[in-house]
Amino acid sequence: MTTYDATVAKRLTETYAAASIDAGRELADLRLIVLSDLHKGERDGADDFQACEPAYLAALDHYWREGFELFLLGDVEELWESRPASVIREYSGVLKQELPFAQATNPIRYTRFVGNHDDLWYSQGQVRDYLGSYLAGQPVFESLRMAVYQQGQELGELFFLHGHQGTPDSDHFARLSAWAVRHLWRPFQRLFNVRSNTPSTSYELRAKHELAMYNFAASRPRLVLFAGHTHHPVWEGLSFEQAMQEMGVRGLEVQVDTAWAQEQVAGAVSLPGRKPSYFNSGCCAYSDGSITGIELSGGELRLVRWAGTPPARAQVFSASLADVLAAVA
Repeated sequence: MTTYDATVAKRLTETYAAASIDAGRELADLRLIVLSDLHKGERDGADDFQACEPAYLAALDHYWREGFELFLLGDVEELWESRPASVIREYSGVLKQELPFAQATNPIRYTRFVGNHDDLWYSQGQVRDYLGSYLAGQPVFESLRMAVYQQGQELGELFFLHGHQGTPDSDHFARLSAWAVRHLWRPFQRLFNVRSNTPSTSYELRAKHELAMYNFAASRPRLVLFAGHTHHPVWEGLSFEQAMQEMGVRGLEVQVDTAWAQEQVAGAVSLPGRKPSYFNSGCCAYSDGSITGIELSGGELRLVRWAGTPPARAQVFSASLADVLAAVA
């Protein structure tokens, strides 16, 4: 195990121990869409979400009508480059379309997580001041554990978080240096347009981080980890390229845009083993205006992509959730 792997594993272990606990779900009742990494900005040249807004809104409309819960796995707002009041103002329409999910209480249909680029939401006071009217009193979580049952018998556990935990610039400043980061470093970044090196922009760091996340998840029996952060879909513990190759071996064709698929293959890390313990939802900030997410419904897991004009849903990969949980048991 490398030093980086050990550091990430330590923080993920701490985050797992402190995670909020869901009451648990019956496999047949689970109906959930996992989306991450919108990076909503100020509708300027640095705003990565603006091109993806039509696809995201189309997805929200679909999942509301189909009775899905909405999980947003962090980096929903881009607050390293933009001020929260500006982002909220520019994307109030998106927040209003998410609001019915947040207002639903029987059952609850909205869960939001904090990421590194919207780490301001670690403060519930800041959440109340900026997002209060859009979240209907819902909290923002760092992580969540959810047991899955089949006819009362526990099959395993799902673990949700953004995935930045343990990275040097995204996590280690969160305690003693939180004030300095928020009030000195963030304004400096905004003033001089300084970007930190993150997995989403560095192939080398992304590969290293994907491997650390996989190693953590694979070391824990009965656990399946769902994360974002890297902007790179991971399916059943396989990089996007490996997952496509596996589909080819099975004689199944993957229906995805060639140019988009090549972007996911570039710089990909080969993850060891075949344990389906780690899934990554990709992001909602692709340069071509598409978004990806992971559906959990009908006893299945599905990686889906929303793209085109008008935006349409396409299924990329699918698997039985019961089989996935059995494979990690």
